[in-house]
Amino acid sequence: MYNYINYQDGSFRNDDMPNKQMNLSTPDEGYKRGNIFADSYIPYKNYKPAELKPTNEQTSLYLEMSKYAFAAHEMNLYLDLHPEDASMISLFNDYRERANKLMMEYENKYGPLTINSNDMSNSFTWVKTEWPWAGGGK
Repeated sequence: MYNYINYQDGSFRNDDMPNKQMNLSTPDEGYKRGNIFADSYIPYKNYKPAELKPTNEQTSLYLEMSKYAFAAHEMNLYLDLHPEDASMISLFNDYRERANKLMMEYENKYGPLTINSNDMSNSFTWVKTEWPWAGGGK
């Protein structure tokens, strides 16, 4: 794991730029708010982010995967502007690897998520199951 992240207070020190201090939220908090960069998050009026509560193992695994995919995407956007930031590249790779691992676990248990999934042999299982908005994810 990386020593430069302190998830208790969200602090992040970029060793490539010693004078620059960044505050990153955890993947969980960033996902709830829609922004992993704590210093650039501006809440809308009195809006409080919803507390996401999975109802079963499938939704729990999907939510965890989504958090890390979101965090990796946020790092990717940052790296578009700061491609030389080695610390953030390492963090991006960590989040990306976690998201991919969780996606593979999800797909092994519940079927493919995208058309790019490795195993599309059983790709149309959603037709045979109840859809979430029809009361299926309970």
